[in-house]
Amino acid sequence: MIGWLRALRGNPVGPRRTLADGLWSGTLARYPFLADLSSSESHDLRLMALEFLARKEFHGASGLAISDEMAVAIAAQACLPVLHLRAPYRGIAWYDDFIGIVVHPGQVKASRQATDEDGVVHCYDEVLSGEAMQDGPITLSWQDVADAGRSAAHGYNVVIHEFVHKIDMRDGIADGC
Repeated sequence: MIGWLRALRGNPVGPRRTLADGLWSGTLARYPFLADLSSSESHDLRLMALEFLARKEFHGASGLAISDEMAVAIAAQACLPVLHLRAPYRGIAWYDDFIGIVVHPGQVKASRQATDEDGVVHCYDEVLSGEAMQDGPITLSWQDVADAGRSAAHGYNVVIHEFVHKIDMRDGIADGC
């Protein structure tokens, strides 16, 4: 446990070897779409989440402290889209282009700037639940992550959405391919 907490602080000491049964079963209980997996898929997802936790760094924003429960919830959901993916990458190798995951307590307001076809620059604020940056970190709203057990039934899951963007960006551009 201490080694993993050090890794969360940025002092990695090697891969985490175990994931407590209670922590894993609690995650499955909070996110029913994960509990619906076959026992074989759940086992593979658990191993992949462990590897994910060993390779990624979590950072809480605005004073948010990242707990084990939060990190495992994010890891399990992030690994779901790559659970069965193989070539050209296998499993979480699809996420090798970044390390950091920044978790905010709630949604974040991002300042944006866009130039239209007439050359007029438009500045605006955009409220985000998450964002995947090319070759950079992923930003997530913990409020939206925590609500995924309910909102996924309605087709909304910020973790899966942002991590699929990272898969899409592997070819250098976010274009849906």
